[in-house]
Amino acid sequence: MAIVALNLKTYEESFQKTKLLEAVAEQETEHELIVCPSLPDSPAFAAEGKEVRLFAQHVDPNGFGAFTGSVPWSAMKRLGFEGSLLNHSEKKIPHNRIRETIENAKEFKIIACADTIEEAKILASFAPWAVAIEPPELIGSGVSVSKAKPEIVKEGVKAIKKANRNVKALVGAGVSTREDFRKSLELGAEGVLLASAFVKAKDPKKWLEEFLEA
Repeated sequence: MAIVALNLKTYEESFQKTKLLEAVAEQETEHELIVCPSLPDSPAFAAEGKEVRLFAQHVDPNGFGAFTGSVPWSAMKRLGFEGSLLNHSEKKIPHNRIRETIENAKEFKIIACADTIEEAKILASFAPWAVAIEPPELIGSGVSVSKAKPEIVKEGVKAIKKANRNVKALVGAGVSTREDFRKSLELGAEGVLLASAFVKAKDPKKWLEEFLEA
């Protein structure tokens, strides 16, 4: 069973929540499907997406309290979220904040995103649930890292497992076809993180069905 994490970002299409939720909820697959909605849409997804595993796009290390402007991981957990992305290339944060969040949110699954193999190794040492390697230059390009830079996937997986063999190794950036998915798994990844290919598909349900055939 592989992990397929769908990052909805803040694309306009992402706010068509019913359409995207149904696309995921109706899938019958052996793979582990995760949806990461934007913060403004999170309550709606939590209310409507009981069949879907929900992860936030970002959380802060603090729980409840006097933390104006923060996104408490404990609040997202109460909404029904199981985990969160952290340190996406579009939302970079200092490594000490990543470590602090992982340490504080022990009941929360954190997918820590890494731009490079070296960063992947560092983040894996913090013991998150998973590390996703995403070369930023390929994000949204339609050119998968598994094709453009397969060595990054192979060496990245090795680096993650060497740092902590219990951390799941994911790959992202440009993943847009079932061939990309299959190739990523062949190179050693345990799942993929993707966004625009799913969100912007004319028929998300059909796209996801075909993608999962890999």
